Amino acid sequence: MNATDLITHYAAYDQWANTRLVERLLREPEAVLDAPLKSSFPSLRETLMHIRNAEHVWLQRLLGMRHNWPAEADSSLAMLLKHNELLVTHVRTLDGPALDRICTYNDLRGNAHEQPVWQMLMHCFNHSSYHRGQVITLMRALDLPDVPATDLIVYQRSLLKKA
Repeated sequence: MNATDLITHYAAYDQWANTRLVERLLREPEAVLDAPLKSSFPSLRETLMHIRNAEHVWLQRLLGMRHNWPAEADSSLAMLLKHNELLVTHVRTLDGPALDRICTYNDLRGNAHEQPVWQMLMHCFNHSSYHRGQVITLMRALDLPDVPATDLIVYQRSLLKKA
């Protein structure tokens, strides 16, 4: 497998896992999504919006554009999927040379950085996985039923079943 295939695979996994969480949590009332919780972010919604905002920022950096934080005012769960789709669509356009391109960007504090695009994407997807794990833990803490599995291996096994 080459780098392009690997990054595209990881992007598809990111989209699959985000979709599983959003589809499951859309069955919950707003009060559950906004219930105060002790974690990195104060609620399920805020944790998911952090994933959305971060994926938005990384895409804008890759495109050489200014970003907004938050990505937008609408904090409905569907907005995570909207911004995730934009990122995944962009990733699908990248080939080896584009992934190896050095991208210059500023972090949220204004510090300048230079990295290959593939490293930025690996960080972005790993960051989302980290926070999805927190969402799973928060769902369990709230005793929510039907907590979806979002592990990479579960995604990969699902692809094998489809083949």
